[in-house]
Amino acid sequence: MTNTTEFRLPQLADSVTSVRLSLWLKQIGDRVETGEPIVEVETDKTNVELEAPVSGVMQAIHVAAGTDGLEVGTVLAVIAAASAVDTAEPASAPEFTPESTPESTHAGAPAASRSGAPVERTSAPDEVLAVASPETLNRLDEGDPAVSGGAAASATPLARRMVAVAGLTLGEIAGTGPDGRITKQDVDCRLAGRTTMSPPAEDAAPGPPRAPTVGPIGGGIPGPSSGPFHDEELSALRRVTATRMQQSKQTVPHFYLRIECAADAALALLASAKQHRPERAPTLTDLVIRASAFALRKVPRANSAWVDGRVRLFEQADISVAVNTPAGLIAPIVRAADRKNLAAIATETRGLVARARDGQLRPDEYAGGTFTISNLGMYGVESLYAIVNPPQSCILGVGAVISRPVVVGREVRVGQVMACTLSADHRVIDGVVGAELLAAIRDHLEQPGLMMV
Repeated sequence: MTNTTEFRLPQLADSVTSVRLSLWLKQIGDRVETGEPIVEVETDKTNVELEAPVSGVMQAIHVAAGTDGLEVGTVLAVIAAASAVDTAEPASAPEFTPESTPESTHAGAPAASRSGAPVERTSAPDEVLAVASPETLNRLDEGDPAVSGGAAASATPLARRMVAVAGLTLGEIAGTGPDGRITKQDVDCRLAGRTTMSPPAEDAAPGPPRAPTVGPIGGGIPGPSSGPFHDEELSALRRVTATRMQQSKQTVPHFYLRIECAADAALALLASAKQHRPERAPTLTDLVIRASAFALRKVPRANSAWVDGRVRLFEQADISVAVNTPAGLIAPIVRAADRKNLAAIATETRGLVARARDGQLRPDEYAGGTFTISNLGMYGVESLYAIVNPPQSCILGVGAVISRPVVVGREVRVGQVMACTLSADHRVIDGVVGAELLAAIRDHLEQPGLMMV
């Protein structure tokens, strides 16, 4: 009996229920060592490399790259002991071929084989699918040179069907699979270069004119642009962010409060810190985190969340900081920020931001949080009215520091002013609590010495 090990999707975190398989780092026939990364998966917040549980050779891959909705325990691959592979013929790569028809597969849902394993689906539009007859597909499966481009090109069955559907030939496509085999990804790349449908042949019989699309009151609805375009697939992080933000705007009764803070003293403190320790100097965001933590300690009602129809009050300020990454927006957390000095906050924030942009955050570094800060001041944005990050009750939008005339006593001077906007859930706090919180944040930013004790 061949000595093999099934490589299953492990439990990554309690909050992670499903993942997307992004990339195989090893292919069938490759040698793997225990603890060596062999596949990359994408959770709703970050990318994670999964390691081989045993040493051996990749014998089979059961889930294709790009498959979404994978649950814990799914068999991803099979690893055979090297001794068994040396005497056995290597297994060929499984073919990911659609088994269901458009009538049996819901649009937008991942197709599945009869055995239940996820399979690839083509993304060709319905108009293109309609021009490929069953005879054409059968000729393609049989390797008809007229369809394959005059040579018995090596391609997966799915790639062959996609080529026929799109009206291409295999000879037009460069394969990147094993031994130059053409895969679905190769066909996708070729199709991405197309911007419009090919015009009909001159001797083709013209079809009936397409009726214009009209709205409920008879007015014409403009169709999609005829110019060049491409569709971008959302990362898991962007999909989750889109869903949560839509849910927040639809279900959370937002209200907004705005206050302006004199930033002269804060900027002077940061400049002094940078002069003495340039490599470890805090940023304005670090100072806002510190000020918010102190303010939440003073106004504990704002350090809260809406949970199952009740208000939950937290006993420490876990500050989430919105960070833009190539995969989307994520908010790593400075835990117990109200118990840390400015230097500790600056060091921790620097590390969290770096790991966030590298996609290396652990789930415990972004799950939770009691209050969120989103700072767009570095982009010149003067005011930011952010969307509440549920179940939290508040999010603080921080704008740019700008120079403007300010009145000091009986004099008008040029001062540095920064706008802070609070977005809040009215189910949890009211306007007075929000105003008290903003006033406390302003007091600490305008008198940063209060945060040094």
